[in-house]
Amino acid sequence: RAEWGELAGLKFQQQFEELARQQGGEHQIAPAQRVADFAAGRASGSLPRTSYIPGITPSRLDEWMPGFIAQGLRQGLGTFGRRMRGYLTNEAVVVGVESRTSTPVRVPRDRETLMHPETKGLFPAGEGAGYAGGIISAALDGERIAEAVKNYIR
Repeated sequence: RAEWGELAGLKFQQQFEELARQQGGEHQIAPAQRVADFAAGRASGSLPRTSYIPGITPSRLDEWMPGFIAQGLRQGLGTFGRRMRGYLTNEAVVVGVESRTSTPVRVPRDRETLMHPETKGLFPAGEGAGYAGGIISAALDGERIAEAVKNYIR
């Protein structure tokens, strides 16, 4: 939406996560659906156990997620199902939603000192500051920042 400007993606993400929270019962329980049921557009009467510790609850994901996402997922699952025999199974589960990604903005930092160029002693780091894209790169960036902080304190 135009009124959200450059933060439209973050606002959309927030709304999508809120829908998932509501569908999960307003706790950390996640809405879920068997993959075969999702692909066929039908409700799952029961769900198999998953590794998601807070738990899952049956939900027609396609009824509350944005249509273009449901359609894209269905098409992708169908393609995988045709290419990888046994992929579309009733034992696989779609658990929603994992919508976090690396930040779309980058906090400025000096290439040499690794500090913010205008705020002495501030060391932007990791995914939240836009300098990593996952666990390993965030850890490596954290090591670089720790060394820079050590040098700064000396």
